[in-house]
Amino acid sequence: MYTRFMPYILLALLTNLALPVFADDELTGVWQGTLGKSNIRVCFNEYGTGSYYYQRYLTPIRLEQVDNHWQEDKQTGFWQFDSINEQQLTGRWFKKEWFKTEESQNQPAKSLTITLERQISPDGINDCSSDAYNLPLETTPKLRRGKWQPFDNADSQQANSNKANANPISYRQLTYSTEIGLELKGKQAGIPTINQWLQQKLTSKTQLEETFETRRRMLARVGQAIADETGAEIDFINQHWLSVRFYRWAAGYGAGGISRTYTSFDLSDGKRFNPWQWFRSDAPLDEMQHQLPDALREKLFADMQVYEDCDNSDGSGYFYLTLSPKGIEIWETPNGSGCENEFTLSPTDAMPFATEFGKSQLKLME
Repeated sequence: MYTRFMPYILLALLTNLALPVFADDELTGVWQGTLGKSNIRVCFNEYGTGSYYYQRYLTPIRLEQVDNHWQEDKQTGFWQFDSINEQQLTGRWFKKEWFKTEESQNQPAKSLTITLERQISPDGINDCSSDAYNLPLETTPKLRRGKWQPFDNADSQQANSNKANANPISYRQLTYSTEIGLELKGKQAGIPTINQWLQQKLTSKTQLEETFETRRRMLARVGQAIADETGAEIDFINQHWLSVRFYRWAAGYGAGGISRTYTSFDLSDGKRFNPWQWFRSDAPLDEMQHQLPDALREKLFADMQVYEDCDNSDGSGYFYLTLSPKGIEIWETPNGSGCENEFTLSPTDAMPFATEFGKSQLKLME
């Protein structure tokens, strides 16, 4: 009788509050030790989240406190602790799937021993953002290259786009840590210079430090190594110029964390330019949004219908200006309100509002 019901007794012990539940401040901090025979490092935050990684893999796995156990991300297993003091923590790891199968009625749960010792972080931080947990993760990443693929210029219907197709450009995606970039291939003289700039941007030391800081922030907040979502793609190309669109969705900031930037290059020499400078000579090279020049604003908003719920019907806001196969696109950042303004001007329509330099460039688009 005892043997027959042993699995049920074990299951009851594991799924009820038979084992001690420790206060948050008892676990909070960084621990190091073993899970079975594997060396691991673990961190616990104050409010029921944590993370761990195998020291030979350095890939963080999220932990979340659920009742009397800690559950791994994607339910790959769960942990229960039975003993703790200031310096040592012991418990067991169980295979989560064991509780969902008929095997649980006929054999003991598969488990591994967890033995951990507390680590004191040199920066004095006592959660998953600490140096003690993160420094081993913050290694220089490898630059990874994807497969070459042709840029599809099918949407461009202008004659100059057809000329661009005579010297096609291919591209491949580059990945550096969690950052996404581009590399280009083509016969245009400026391509090597453009590639050099794109790779320097992608592998920037400052950007890598920001990536690490974001990971630390999200580990401390939710126990998960979340990074910004990034992207890079060709936005426009003709026989003279190429524009690259960079996208970033900052982790933890919702829709307000979405940003877009555009960098345009001269294909003849690889030098960067800002098409805003065709209309505003004072526009800095790296500043993407500007107010419209007075004459252009009056033209665009002369017949604009005014809506009671929109407060930007006078054109006084800040606009992007980007190149497109149709000419010039002028638009406001989408925010879901339905009040954003956007306009398309042909090179001929844009000509009266351009600087002398801008007029010379717009003629190349005709």
